[in-house]
Amino acid sequence: MRGGKWLRGVALTAVAGVLCVSAASMAADRTLDIYFLDMVGGGSTLIVTPAGESVLIDTGSLRPEGRDVGRIVRACRVAGLERIDWLVTTHFHSDHFGAILPLSKAIPIARFIDKGALPPEKNEDIFARDLYPKYLEATGGKAEPLAAGGDIPLKQAAGSLAVRLHCIAAEGRIEGFDGDIDAPVAGHEIRKPDTSDNVRSIALMLSCGDFRFFAGGDITWNLEHHLAVPVNRVGRVDLYQVTHHGLDMSNHPLLLKALSPTVAVAMNGPDKGIMERTFRDLKAVPGLEALYQLHYNTAAGDAGNTAHEFIANQPGEDKGRFVRVRVDAASRTFTVQIDEDGPQRRFAWKGTPGK
Repeated sequence: MRGGKWLRGVALTAVAGVLCVSAASMAADRTLDIYFLDMVGGGSTLIVTPAGESVLIDTGSLRPEGRDVGRIVRACRVAGLERIDWLVTTHFHSDHFGAILPLSKAIPIARFIDKGALPPEKNEDIFARDLYPKYLEATGGKAEPLAAGGDIPLKQAAGSLAVRLHCIAAEGRIEGFDGDIDAPVAGHEIRKPDTSDNVRSIALMLSCGDFRFFAGGDITWNLEHHLAVPVNRVGRVDLYQVTHHGLDMSNHPLLLKALSPTVAVAMNGPDKGIMERTFRDLKAVPGLEALYQLHYNTAAGDAGNTAHEFIANQPGEDKGRFVRVRVDAASRTFTVQIDEDGPQRRFAWKGTPGK
């Protein structure tokens, strides 16, 4: 009897050990997924961590009614999500927070993050003034402010690399820089101060181990300048969300050089970005292996667009295809794919330490 019980105990212990190893292996195999969603020149980026936690950065536009919220919900379905854990509003322009109310009715949202609201009457975006009451209704007035230097406290998956979502800039302030963002630096251009809500955008750095992804919202030239000069405050990255849809009032060439991404993704529209100067400077970044666009820039022609295989939505299309990036810690690679079943390409992590 004792021997039988002992054998059964050994067997159960062995099974438990196998299950523990299997669970740890599964955790280690989970990927970090990033979806760049087609808001036709607006902004919305979905992140799903190895722990299965979700972060949505911005919600696109309210109109045309149902378009952007429908595309966000489809991406959540593809990602296997039943709710959004964190919703970050980078700034209060209508193409970044317009669809928040219908989205909040379409899928549960646990927590809301913003930079601290700009009073509606101070917002130069006239559409945003009408949208702000809808924002308050969606959030219940309970959005948590995120300042430069702060983190969104993400859950960690056992056996997986640590994931961190860190705020580098917000409300026109830069982490580790207490000076005037428009103060001149010898030999480099400073432009007329930006008084719009763009410069107040939340700028984020997402890391998974030493894989790094920069998403700067719509921050503009002078603030970008001081992220890179006289000190590189961001370090290099593997993945770059082309700032401000690829507009020339952003994407400072010194910041592009400081970031030195392997892959860049532009969330542009057919008639909004990537502009000529930004396109030229992106293509000149040393080490850039691929530039992806959500749309073909109809004003630029082939000479002002990336290769067609790197464009999610071809000329005349309105299918809402996204670009998905899957970061695999086990192989230290990341795969970029057009939508859920389109062509894909794999890239190696550079693995260079950050700032």
